[in-house]
Amino acid sequence: MSTGVPSPPRTPTGSPDTAGAEPPAHEDALTRSAGRSAAGPARWARSPALGRAEVLWVVVAGIALAVITTWPLVLHMPSRIAPDLGDPVRTAWEVAWVGHAILHQPLHLFNANVFYPHQLSLAFSDSLLGYGPAGLFGSGTVAALVRYNLLFLFAWSLCFVGAYLLARELGLGRLGASAAGAAFAYAPYRVTEAGHLHVISSGGIPLALFLLLRGYRRGSHGLVLAGWLVAAWQVSLGFTLGLQFCYLLAVLAVIAAVYWWRGALRIPARGAGANPGVGEGRPDDPPGASAPAARGPLIPRHLLAVTLAGIAIVGVIGVYESLPYLKIAHDYPTAKRTLKEVRNYSSGPAAWLSASSENRVWGGLTSGMRAKVHSKNESVFFPGGLILLLAAIGLAAPMLTRRLRLGLVLGVLTCSLLALGLGLGGAGYPFRLLHDYAPGWDGVRVPGRVFTLGTLFYALLAGAGVQLVVGRVAPWAKRRSLDALPALLGVALAVGIVGEGAGHLAHPVVPQPARAEIGLAGPVMDLPTDGPADRLWQYFSTDGFYKIPQGNSTFDIYSVDDLRGGVDGFPDKASVEKLRYYGIKTVVLHLRMPRLPGVVGYAHAEPPNAAAAAAKPVAGLGMTRRQVGSVVIYEIGPGPKALHPR
Repeated sequence: MSTGVPSPPRTPTGSPDTAGAEPPAHEDALTRSAGRSAAGPARWARSPALGRAEVLWVVVAGIALAVITTWPLVLHMPSRIAPDLGDPVRTAWEVAWVGHAILHQPLHLFNANVFYPHQLSLAFSDSLLGYGPAGLFGSGTVAALVRYNLLFLFAWSLCFVGAYLLARELGLGRLGASAAGAAFAYAPYRVTEAGHLHVISSGGIPLALFLLLRGYRRGSHGLVLAGWLVAAWQVSLGFTLGLQFCYLLAVLAVIAAVYWWRGALRIPARGAGANPGVGEGRPDDPPGASAPAARGPLIPRHLLAVTLAGIAIVGVIGVYESLPYLKIAHDYPTAKRTLKEVRNYSSGPAAWLSASSENRVWGGLTSGMRAKVHSKNESVFFPGGLILLLAAIGLAAPMLTRRLRLGLVLGVLTCSLLALGLGLGGAGYPFRLLHDYAPGWDGVRVPGRVFTLGTLFYALLAGAGVQLVVGRVAPWAKRRSLDALPALLGVALAVGIVGEGAGHLAHPVVPQPARAEIGLAGPVMDLPTDGPADRLWQYFSTDGFYKIPQGNSTFDIYSVDDLRGGVDGFPDKASVEKLRYYGIKTVVLHLRMPRLPGVVGYAHAEPPNAAAAAAKPVAGLGMTRRQVGSVVIYEIGPGPKALHPR
């Protein structure tokens, strides 16, 4: 990535970069560190030069890995989805709706077409606002499916690219950074969340950290602003990751302030280039010199305005996105997260040794431990044997400072403990402290997703472990004229990480609405209805965004439950009056219900027997009926409504 700021001069070294070690400029910064030893350097390496060619091949590698690990999804973008017909089809609607609303009702973006007549229904789950611009292109169900699949591949790719760039900035070479990117993007935990786009879309976290760190170290306005913009975009995808990311930024800000107070942090002046940052002396300090004692401003004047602007942008995005959720929490008592609900998604220490059933390597081996956790797809935190081994080796890697390695270990331990939620001990501490006292955490339903940050810390340590192993092998290989061996070893370890973490993903065919369903007068209700089926009807509504009374949310809504229960005997007098009460004009009864891979059947489909419902007479009910293929379309006319207390 070119920044327009000249890199420091390179000092030739005695060995080429064949083993994935840093370029000469980076090595020079390390070798002049006073404390370089097995314990690690006392100072950070210089901000490395990143050419366009390197960034390009990293992006290509990230895309290639995403395509390979989800193969053959790329060949069936308009017809299939990964990994199931549950949340992914709902998410496809979500992104499509945001794009539609940006064009047609930007001031009422959260008033979606689902859950009619409820307002702010987009806030009934994570909004994924940041992906909204993708919804500006194309329309209809097929376009929504292609769009989702592209974003699905993009999410995996960005995780690899973001973690690679952050690892490079922290001091790892190309092979070590590649392993870090693979370990973050393909951590065994991530495959179990493959159906939740808002959870796997975590690549903005390391990318924002990279841009901010590099920008402040180099004194670059553009990089600092880009870092805050990426941070704001990550927050806009939802609070599932946005909340923990904001807290991470706050913790890092406090650490930076402490370093500054001790005189160990100096942000370069304008145009200073890739000058040292945390724990480093000035560029012209002799070897062994200590950090300058004098303190300048924490943020230099030339970066203060762009920093405040960036923080303001993140704040505005956070406030804009949080207001609908706060109102929903106020208006719907069931939207509040109870301790009982959080406990259902919490697990004990067995989760640390449990891998997803989709994991090819560890799924079967850890099945016994997985049987002890409450949520089989939300509480599986085994980091992977190879990643765990490499991370342990990385604890001794001298290319990272001792304090940085200690910080990464503390990060792993903290995230691992918090991810257990209320399952650690009877009182549920330490997560209970966040839930009770930290703003925003009382809205967290699934504590296990905190482990997303843990996978980033594991990945950085594993990348350092790979570089240490490759560096130790390099002299031995050179003496035996095996110059390519270190690079091959580094690539093999990175590939092993991907193979260990990339699980088996299904690619079911996504049903499409019948031609007769398109253009019906709304509001429209598709039957049979229940939670799993309503995701599909939600997806169908992307073809015109007609109003529907159903949808899929993370909490129970009385009127939706009432309506679902009221159509159990459809078509009869009671159900038709109930439909009129809720303003439904058209009902589409599906005679052939699709199988839902990844979802355990239907919770309670209403009406339970579609064929029997279609055979019922409609005389005297005040509506018409016509069958077109496998769907029966009912047009409901005026008439009596069900009596409900106002």
